[in-house]
Amino acid sequence: MEKRYLIPIGVLGLTVLIAALVVTRTPIFSLVSPNHALAADQSIYNGIPTDAGKTNFMTQSNNLTKTVDPELVDLDSQIISCAPNVDSLLTKSPTTGGSCLAGPTKLASTTGLYMGGQCCGTLMDTKKYHANLQKLQAYKGMPDIVLDPMHTPIPLAKKWIDYDNATALTPAQQTIFDQAYAISKEKPCCCKCWHYFVNEGIAKKMIIDGAYSAQQIANYWDASGICGA
Repeated sequence: MEKRYLIPIGVLGLTVLIAALVVTRTPIFSLVSPNHALAADQSIYNGIPTDAGKTNFMTQSNNLTKTVDPELVDLDSQIISCAPNVDSLLTKSPTTGGSCLAGPTKLASTTGLYMGGQCCGTLMDTKKYHANLQKLQAYKGMPDIVLDPMHTPIPLAKKWIDYDNATALTPAQQTIFDQAYAISKEKPCCCKCWHYFVNEGIAKKMIIDGAYSAQQIANYWDASGICGA
């Protein structure tokens, strides 16, 4: 009896598909519907907790038409606020203070979220961000210093804001602060938001402890910028 070899339909179909791709040189990803990618981006957009973060994501994704670096999505997903304090974020009904990109946002929870950046502009790549993180490692010997400003824990931000409010410098200490202010391009921050007062409190502690010079304080401020663009 003649032997017959049956090729499973699934294997045959896959073989034909691969052959067609080789002949036409069609990239496999081109067979994926653009609507699928759009739906995924829309899902990411919907999961971002603040209106400012959503605005950033729309810019980075060119209105949901291209993929966004997951690290940028993470930064978009933090608490973006220009508020001068963070007390409202420690309540049961947290609200951001709004930013240059969007108004206040009512948050369901702040669990797992950090004070973030991009409050005045959208970060389009992370190259400068990574470079600044490396520079900030020079200050890791100072207790409770913020080494990743775009991921500042809310309690730590409150600590430094409270310290800033409660601490007055002597005239000699103020001179060092003023020197740092004059040297720095960034200053404590571009506007007097929570980050400004965190950095002001950190600088006061640096001066009072006598561990850092005006130049080193200025360098810290410049490497800890969070404005984004």
